[in-house]
Amino acid sequence: MADRALEGLRVVEFADETASYCGRLLADLGADVVKVEPPGGGRERHMPPFYRDQQSPDTSIAFWVHNTSKKSVVLDLETAGGRATARTLALTADVIIEDNPVGWMAERGLGFDELRREKPALVYTSVTGFGQTGPHAGYVYTDIVGQAMGGIMTLAGEASDPPVEIYGNQANVSASIQAAQGTLLAVLSADQSGRGQLVDVSAQEALSMSQETAMQTWDFQKKNRTRTGSRGLLPVDLPAMGVHEALDGHVMAYVLSPAGAGFPALIDWMRERGMAADLDDEAYAKICNELNMGWITRLMSDPAAAQEALPRVQHISDTVAAFFRTMTAVECYEEGQGRRLLIGIVSTPKTLSEDRQLRARHWFTQFEAEFLGAVVEFPGAPYRLSETPVVIQRPPRLGEHTEAILGALAKQTEVAR
Repeated sequence: MADRALEGLRVVEFADETASYCGRLLADLGADVVKVEPPGGGRERHMPPFYRDQQSPDTSIAFWVHNTSKKSVVLDLETAGGRATARTLALTADVIIEDNPVGWMAERGLGFDELRREKPALVYTSVTGFGQTGPHAGYVYTDIVGQAMGGIMTLAGEASDPPVEIYGNQANVSASIQAAQGTLLAVLSADQSGRGQLVDVSAQEALSMSQETAMQTWDFQKKNRTRTGSRGLLPVDLPAMGVHEALDGHVMAYVLSPAGAGFPALIDWMRERGMAADLDDEAYAKICNELNMGWITRLMSDPAAAQEALPRVQHISDTVAAFFRTMTAVECYEEGQGRRLLIGIVSTPKTLSEDRQLRARHWFTQFEAEFLGAVVEFPGAPYRLSETPVVIQRPPRLGEHTEAILGALAKQTEVAR
């Protein structure tokens, strides 16, 4: 049995920002991923921030995040020699990953149709903004365009604000995740049938699941879901629902949901701390005992009752918010969870790095970046495999493996002759 899940799978990657995370997912699982890069490196190698502000093609943190465990070969695909070598290298692969504009690879003799004539079992994954076909196939793309065209920007943020870009390259990451899934399915099919196929991934389509029920709301009800912000559709804040300030940060509470101990347990906690204020008074006690999302739904269906109750709900919410502000985020979280209340810390990178749960599970990994004279700690894999574990290795330096890989390729070509 292989020590790594994808050991023996050869991948040649002609990708930059959009599909590089796809290659990383396969490489961390043991695939031999050779990244073909232009002289000087692609865009991602030059994106800030850089390791300790030391700007170079080998120190971009953005590149590191999406390119661990790969090998790097530099080839100039704008030259006949570079294209010929790239083609020979591509034909050694089980999988090609590319994210270039539609037709760009074919113009250089590296398209799916050209390569599969010589290697019928080849799996060829193309990741673009809008897919290989359709009226938008040739349109230019970057991540913010994908987020906008994918529909999630219109759902993000407060209702009074313009559409909001989600942090990080979420369109690219979503496309890469779906590309990795499609690639592995195609590899499984090729292993069984001997026939490869084109895996055509659209970033716009990959974001469809991030809309959750928005598309179905239009399909079924002909209503556009819109930004609702933290309050949702209500004119007041819901008690213990949403982001709350703590002494040293923020917590996310979801106490009114149909899980956990429920709102009365929060009032018990506040009472023990002498922070229940006037919530035991008749005007608020009945609401506190019944308060949950079902009660809110019923209340909003009765405009007269809502008009009377909502100011009291806002007062309860303000009192709960004042209670959370007396504790640290960790206190809110751990004490609240001890009482079976749905509360979580709004983590920062610093608090995540110190998180007891992640440390106890040994989620973080370390690798030596010898060219920097440093040992780097890195976030771990998004899954655990008990028998064929993920092993994350440092990203390659630009062209680090060019000589070795092209030398071996030349020997193979000579033997074949």
